[in-house]
Amino acid sequence: MSSQNRSIIVFGSGPGIGNHVAREFISHGFNHVILLARNEERLEQDKAAVLSKATPEVKVDTLRLDLSDLSSIPPTLKKIEELVGDVEAVFFNAVRVKTSDVLGVPIEEIEEDFKTTNLALYVVAQWAIPRLQALAKSNPSAKPSLLVTNSHLPWDPAPDFLSLSLVKASQRNMVMNFSRAFGETGVHIGLISVEGVVAPQNKNLNPANIAEKTWGFFEGGKGLEVNIKE
Repeated sequence: MSSQNRSIIVFGSGPGIGNHVAREFISHGFNHVILLARNEERLEQDKAAVLSKATPEVKVDTLRLDLSDLSSIPPTLKKIEELVGDVEAVFFNAVRVKTSDVLGVPIEEIEEDFKTTNLALYVVAQWAIPRLQALAKSNPSAKPSLLVTNSHLPWDPAPDFLSLSLVKASQRNMVMNFSRAFGETGVHIGLISVEGVVAPQNKNLNPANIAEKTWGFFEGGKGLEVNIKE
């Protein structure tokens, strides 16, 4: 597919995993990236970081999107449709990390986390999966994929990260359901399970290595998850 358009959409761009995954994909022939996040200044920084590793034919678009505002997602998806034809890879990387006493988490924060990490993913999946299925039928050489960053928290919850533990467990369940429902339709739906704190100085849990493992998982085209630990 090197002579064709190959597009990746990154929901939850950022200077860590998000823009590194975008850079990894363009290094392997993808030529259109759409970055989405709530912070417009950060989006411009991410765009510059991706373009710094890109060849002239690579196009990078940015769209502001607050995934906790569910009503804003459908109009943004319409904008994506105006920017791109076929989408080969959808990478859902949205998360909010905040410590709190296990009995002291405001209900409003848990609700916001579920909107951002789970309900938003569901809305995106409703839009993306039919399009990925259509690509699988029209282009046998494509690798239509919906990949979602997750963690070890579903099976090893951390009381200091109660809300994050809750939403990651629910998110994993959702992705497993998607994988079982649509895995035989030519769409690879899976998890990038990052088991620990991400930092540039870490041997394995650094953004570049996570991006490389994400590409390998995408390229392999099968399996429920890839586990990355220090």
